[in-house]
Amino acid sequence: MKSYLEGKKLNNIEKNKAHKDGLLVGAQIEEFSRIGWEKMDKTDLELRLKWYGIFWRPKTPGQFMMRLRIPNGILTSKQLRIIASIVARYGEGGSCDITTRQNLQLRGILINDLPEILRRIKEAGLETIQSGFDNPRNVTGNALAGVDPHEIIDTRPYTLKLEKFLTNEGKGNSDFSNLPRKWNTAVAGSADNFLLHNDIIFHPIRKGEELGFGVWVGGILSSQLNDYAVPLDVWIKKDQISNLTGVIISIWRDNGERQKRQRGRFRYYLNEIGIPAFRELVQKRFGPLKHDPGSSFSEKPRSIFGVNPQKQENLYYAGIHIPVGRLNSEDLQDIATVSITYGSGEIRLTEDQNIIIINIPANKLNDFKNDILFSRFSINPNPISAGTIACTGKTYCSFAQVSTKENASKIVKELESEIELPEEVKIHWTGCPNSCAQAYMGAIGLTGTKAKNSAGIMVDAFNISIGGEQGKNKKIGEIKYKGVVVDNLKDKLKSILIENYSAKPIKKKSEDKLNFLRNPIKLIHKLMKGSLIP
Repeated sequence: MKSYLEGKKLNNIEKNKAHKDGLLVGAQIEEFSRIGWEKMDKTDLELRLKWYGIFWRPKTPGQFMMRLRIPNGILTSKQLRIIASIVARYGEGGSCDITTRQNLQLRGILINDLPEILRRIKEAGLETIQSGFDNPRNVTGNALAGVDPHEIIDTRPYTLKLEKFLTNEGKGNSDFSNLPRKWNTAVAGSADNFLLHNDIIFHPIRKGEELGFGVWVGGILSSQLNDYAVPLDVWIKKDQISNLTGVIISIWRDNGERQKRQRGRFRYYLNEIGIPAFRELVQKRFGPLKHDPGSSFSEKPRSIFGVNPQKQENLYYAGIHIPVGRLNSEDLQDIATVSITYGSGEIRLTEDQNIIIINIPANKLNDFKNDILFSRFSINPNPISAGTIACTGKTYCSFAQVSTKENASKIVKELESEIELPEEVKIHWTGCPNSCAQAYMGAIGLTGTKAKNSAGIMVDAFNISIGGEQGKNKKIGEIKYKGVVVDNLKDKLKSILIENYSAKPIKKKSEDKLNFLRNPIKLIHKLMKGSLIP
């Protein structure tokens, strides 16, 4: 047993983690593929495989989900083609979701294929190690790193450095393989990179003439507590980013809650001890700390959609909308092709479950905009679609109480035919209170539940929060409506968007015909007046 667990009361999950580190199942994956999942130890199957990014899904027994690690959300076309070929292997059972951590999750994976798939992924320069459960998750950063005209710092070197530190160069890091709960790390690159839902966030800020990072800690979105991170009042030099991260994680690892699992998240420990006392603990391990001069945030995150100029002259990036973040193998291959044909073969994933193609020369823009890919995906999506984010939902996830991607897709289409929005509104759909789709960050947040319909039958429903804001006036949304059944959901969202976000009903084309029949002379005069040119 690890020294930091000695003398502590442990729940059953913690006892299983203490008995056998999840990293140890790596040596058994060949054996698992040979004997099949039915003969595996239950705890290895349902718990420890997550240390290698492999998730047993009770909704699809024998078909596993695999979560990759893609630091800063940056992929090459070659990597994307390999991912596409893995997804294609499983036909209709295979799919790929962009996550809210600039990452990809693959579905339909069979246990007997795991050794080969893991080998191919590693050869492509990707990892799955420690991407799930009580481990440090994928490190996120500015999706426009290196090309952003508003960039304060290029996050790529720092997200990669943190990724290597937290995973021991992709070999697995036993120092961080038994945390009280999951750990999320992020590095901001510009003033509108809003990342305060993470456990630790590094914001670029100058102290005097030197550019370094201000440190924010304790962001949490969960079933019990939702709040943004708070400043630790610490400023560090750029080369201290891994050291400080290790110190902070270790203090929480050694002292965090291990009996009541819901209270294991880092923010609970911070709230218990308080920021001043925690800062003192950090200083004892890290050394003297410098005060943070204070981070600044934009009013709100900018939209990435459309074709936009990079900081490099005559080069452009294009944000492409991926409805609810779901892709099939053909989509992945076609996106890779577009990135090579018009750009530099690099693809960026966003936390809003969309993609960005970078380095498009000015002389290729017209051909790019007319590519057949954009018959399926839009670079200028409707504001309702543009702001929609959805978790996996109950189709695959056993925690989810409702279907999210399916309901979101259907209702968004209906809303787009009935109302117009002046600008994008963030609408986050999450299937359960665990809030993987970050419902309380959304201007509108929908959290899956069950409720009785008008006939008294228990059906799928959503609790609705309103008012979440990302940016300078950051705010967590508040629950306004509970148990809105799916059949009533479109009308409820429509009224919320009209009352709170300046949506306007779309005038039906047939209305002009009806008005003509009711009062033809009035409509003729109106049309004649509109056609007059002074």
